[in-house]
Amino acid sequence: MESVILKNINEILKNAPESILERVLGYIEGISEDEKYNFKLSEEQKESLKKIKARPYDQHTEIDTFLNEMDSKYGI
Repeated sequence: MESVILKNINEILKNAPESILERVLGYIEGISEDEKYNFKLSEEQKESLKKIKARPYDQHTEIDTFLNEMDSKYGI
């Protein structure tokens, strides 16, 4: 495919070092992988997130605590 966007990307990256190209490739692969999944939250998960969102800022938990809670509840 030869689109204007692809030409612009090629122009920007044509003199980029290998390390930058590897990072760009990883990013492209990552966003391409994301397109394959269509996650749906259960009603329980939606309700849990609503409750978290409604908490006052001083009641929020550290990210590690939150992730551990989500893992124990939902296996994520």
